[in-house]
Amino acid sequence: MSLSVLFYLTIFYHFRGKKSDPTRLFVKTEKKKIADTDAAAWIEKLGKIIHDKKFYQDPNIKLNDVAKEVKITSHQLSQLLNDNLGKSFSTYINEYRIQEACKLITTNTHLTFEAIGYEVGYNSKSTFYAAFRKVKDTTPALYKKSFDNQ
Repeated sequence: MSLSVLFYLTIFYHFRGKKSDPTRLFVKTEKKKIADTDAAAWIEKLGKIIHDKKFYQDPNIKLNDVAKEVKITSHQLSQLLNDNLGKSFSTYINEYRIQEACKLITTNTHLTFEAIGYEVGYNSKSTFYAAFRKVKDTTPALYKKSFDNQ
C-alpha cells in the first residue's frame, strides 16, 4: 500500500508542478525556420521534380509523395511552402498546373479546354475552370482570346 501512495503522490506533484505556472498556457513555442540556403535549394529541387516528373499531371498527387522525391519530410515541405512561398501545397500545385495550362492554351490550338484541364492534372472540367479563374482571374476562353488579340 505504501508503494501505491508514493506512486500517486509522485504523479500528483508532477502534475501540480505543471499547473502552477499559469503563463505556461500562453507561451507560444517558436518554430524553427528553415535556413535560407536550404530553402532556396529545396525550392529549386521542388520545381525541377514537379516539372521533370510531371507530378502536376497526377490529379491524386499528395504532399507526402512530393516530399519523398525532394528527400525531406512532409512537415518540412509544408513549412517550406508556407513560410518561404506563402502558399499551401494545393495552391502551389494548382498554380503550377494553371501555368502549364496557359502554355498549352497558347501553343496547342487543337486541344479543347477540357482536354487541357485533364492534361495538367484536373479530374473534371469544372475543377479546371474554377482553378483557372482563381489563379488567373479569368476563364480559359477569355485568356486565349486576350492572347490571340496581341
